[in-house]
Amino acid sequence: MDQQEPDRTGRHRADSGSEEPRRRRWPMVLGALLSVGALVAVVTVAANVDLLGSSREDTPVPVIEPAEPEPGGVRDQERPDDVGALGAGDRSDTEAAVRHGWEMVGHDEFDGTELDLTKWAPYTGDTTGGIGRHRAENLIVRDGELRLTSRGLDSAGLHWRGGQQHGRWEIRAKTNPGTGYGHVALLWPVAEDWPVGGELNFMEIPRGDRAETHTIVHYDTDNSQVGRTITGDFTEWHTYAVEWLDDRVVFYIDGEEVFRTMDPAAIPPRPMHLAMQTDIGPYGNDWIPPLDATSPDEIEFQVDWVRIYAP
Repeated sequence: MDQQEPDRTGRHRADSGSEEPRRRRWPMVLGALLSVGALVAVVTVAANVDLLGSSREDTPVPVIEPAEPEPGGVRDQERPDDVGALGAGDRSDTEAAVRHGWEMVGHDEFDGTELDLTKWAPYTGDTTGGIGRHRAENLIVRDGELRLTSRGLDSAGLHWRGGQQHGRWEIRAKTNPGTGYGHVALLWPVAEDWPVGGELNFMEIPRGDRAETHTIVHYDTDNSQVGRTITGDFTEWHTYAVEWLDDRVVFYIDGEEVFRTMDPAAIPPRPMHLAMQTDIGPYGNDWIPPLDATSPDEIEFQVDWVRIYAP
């Protein structure tokens, strides 16, 4: 089934082709505005007391508690506090599918010279946060690999045509060092009802040294998140997989389980499809840093193969 990519900023675009999923939203600012208003009110009251002759030392200093997110507010991207490391004995050519006997129902080995557009829909819209632009011409199939190439504020992304509810997805990929570029492989809701439709990031590498990847489940109306940070050398080839069933979401690296949740609230409720993309910083609160003098003129996110398995 074909799906169109929406504009992340919510604006309709006239350009042709597929636009990328709105992978994240900026958080609502209402709570912050309320906090600022409360602080201004406190300062004003304190100033008026001083004018009446009372000293500040005699006046109790109120404690301003951080405002809770307003109903309907959306959380920003969060780095998981739970941190683990790849085991020294892990092999980068090990597949979760092989270890667990998953049944393959779709795949792309990228053995040709062009992207198979019957399987993939390239992005033609803004990157997450709107800093750069995804362009279809930055997707290259060469030497048995798919390469998502970024140059300056030009980037690349694509999604698998069609989706399914429950299943297993696995890719073999590597990233290259480069500040300001974040590489991601994820499942995104076909219904485009993020965040309630969920988001499963099974490979997310935002920092330029590629020394950590994140597995993150996004869910609920406020973009709640659970997951784990994994340290290692992600400039090397690794396999990354996600298993999504009706009672669990499990992430794997090189065939080894690295995180799972069985919280019913965190399980995506509707069909999803695979997406891969490179985003450009700055994005989020210390998530993807901005481009700087060390950023390469060109950087590639390399994918050896993609495989999809039945639930």
